[in-house]
Amino acid sequence: MLQVHYNFIMNKNGNLKKLASAITLLLWSVIALSSFYITQRPLAVQVAGGIISTLWSISLLVILLFVSAGLGYLILAQTYKQLISHERLILGTGFGLGVLGLTGFGLAAVGLAAIPILVAVLSGMLVCIFILKVHTEVIGDLQSLADSLKESGREVPLWLPLGVLLTAVTSFLFALLPPADGFDGLLYHLRLPEQLLADGKMIPYNNFPFWFPSLIEGDFLWALGLGSERTAQLIHWSFFILVLALTWKWSHQVFGYKSAWWALAILISMPSLPWLASWAYTDLALTFFCMASLYSLWRWYEKNEDGWLLVSGTFAGMAMGVKYTSFILPVLCVLMVFSRKQKAGERIASSARFSIPALLIALPWYLRNWRVMGNPFYPFVFGGRFWDVFRTNWYNGIGTGIGWNFQEIALLPFAITLGYRDQTFYDGRIGPLFLMLFPPTLWIIWIKRNNTAKELHTFLIIGMFTTSTYLLWAFSVTQTIYMWQSRLLFTGLIPFSILIGFAITQLDSLNLPRFRISFILTNLIGIVVSISLLDNCLTLIVRRPLNYILGIESREAYFERIQPNYSQALKLVETTPKNSYVYFFLEPRSYTMPRKVQPDALNDNLAHDYYLFKTTKDIIKDWKQKGYTHILVYDKGFDFFTQKDGGKYENQFDQIVKDLKLEKTLGSYTLYSIP
Repeated sequence: MLQVHYNFIMNKNGNLKKLASAITLLLWSVIALSSFYITQRPLAVQVAGGIISTLWSISLLVILLFVSAGLGYLILAQTYKQLISHERLILGTGFGLGVLGLTGFGLAAVGLAAIPILVAVLSGMLVCIFILKVHTEVIGDLQSLADSLKESGREVPLWLPLGVLLTAVTSFLFALLPPADGFDGLLYHLRLPEQLLADGKMIPYNNFPFWFPSLIEGDFLWALGLGSERTAQLIHWSFFILVLALTWKWSHQVFGYKSAWWALAILISMPSLPWLASWAYTDLALTFFCMASLYSLWRWYEKNEDGWLLVSGTFAGMAMGVKYTSFILPVLCVLMVFSRKQKAGERIASSARFSIPALLIALPWYLRNWRVMGNPFYPFVFGGRFWDVFRTNWYNGIGTGIGWNFQEIALLPFAITLGYRDQTFYDGRIGPLFLMLFPPTLWIIWIKRNNTAKELHTFLIIGMFTTSTYLLWAFSVTQTIYMWQSRLLFTGLIPFSILIGFAITQLDSLNLPRFRISFILTNLIGIVVSISLLDNCLTLIVRRPLNYILGIESREAYFERIQPNYSQALKLVETTPKNSYVYFFLEPRSYTMPRKVQPDALNDNLAHDYYLFKTTKDIIKDWKQKGYTHILVYDKGFDFFTQKDGGKYENQFDQIVKDLKLEKTLGSYTLYSIP
């Protein structure tokens, strides 16, 4: 009996020893493998992380677009039931993105843009869409649009639909890269929602672009708040797709499918368009809202149904929530609405139907600026907080434009096309087709002016808007060189592609038995489109999107390769203590800065300080009172100062740097501390 008990104890102790040994071996294996794979990360692990991140960016976009389309169906389509299938999908999705922008910014402004709240609001919207079975209508209209595009594509050369598809795919891949190329995205389009999310409230930031109308930044806030800056870029890309869809829809509805596809050919010939569409910018959103307002106005002209005025005004209000420069749209629309009616009462009533929704939807941004900055149009017209005469003159650059040199004014279309004077060359290249096809388009419009009413109304609405946009821009460049940006014309040029597309289909009327001008020009268009596609594909190859999409190349490494200057600024700022407050000279960008910073949005921080305080002693005293601990200087930026005022401000920096302590230099940047 004792022997049996002894054997039991020994067996039990033996099992415990085995268990302890097994656990020890397992722990040792974990330590050994973890040490190895943490130190030498296999490519498969990096790829898995990159793929998951990319899939989340795309999935979040799909969710946001689905919610936007649902909101469009629930609000816009239900309010005005005369919208037909493709109109519901195109206009409704754009409308829904506008509603999401207002909602996102509103949540952030009152400190409710935390992840749980964003998820709860988005989930609630999705649940409503499914409960009300709106998703079946969205999917049905999407399938209908896809079928129409496929069928109509058979009426044009095969290369044209393929070119449109390749352009969309190329732009999509651009959007999946880090936001290194988009200067304004790093300046404020991404920086503003990032700042709002970090602060949990809206404060009077001393960064004037933050106070431009911010509807699309509200959309970007959803992306950043839910962990994907690339989704912000994909939102802008989605507006590009909506612009293509609305261009095709409007054109084929008036002129037929061939005209619609040739209009798209003009758009994809623009070298900068797919690249610009992939940045976290607002230009394509503004273009869509302007086109949607004009399209709705055209529908009112055709149907004389007052509901279309409400829709047109709604989109005009959203356009005014994107950029100040959109003011030309509501002004022109009101004039066209007013002139359409004969009786004074009808004129006032129709104008009110357009104006009231436009003003109500635009109002939040102007009330925000009035309340926080003391000027509804901050910083223009009335100045406001952080603004004075010095900054007004500095920003306007009056006298730097081309002036009233009539030769230069007459040659503006050539200057725009060639792009050699553009302030932002790469995002403003419009290509040669607008210039090449402008004369035959005007000729076709003239000879077809007595055609059907719907054609005449299209000529009138688009022609008036394009002309007004161009004249406003031309006047601006006579005053200041800073307005010389061709992309500011996109809102007018892109709708004009509809008229060019129609003109291309009418070129047969110029053919002779042995000289087919239509054949020559359409082939030239094909060559131009091919060159633009090749150019963008080669640019994409240089950027190696798959390396980043798959996680093979890190975000930091991509910035170092594509945007080395900004990467240097990020690294220098990171070397400062965590409680530092860094004041920038000649560096406007501040997105993802690892410390609290005051960017130089106008490149005037130093010059403005000398204007206010005169002496270096008083300037440094003011810096200390504001809590600045360091100065970051973009050394190459002094080339800008040299051109601006004979090196005056560079000399001022030489004076003040004597009272600063040099900390580090990295590439084009120097970091100083304030003793």
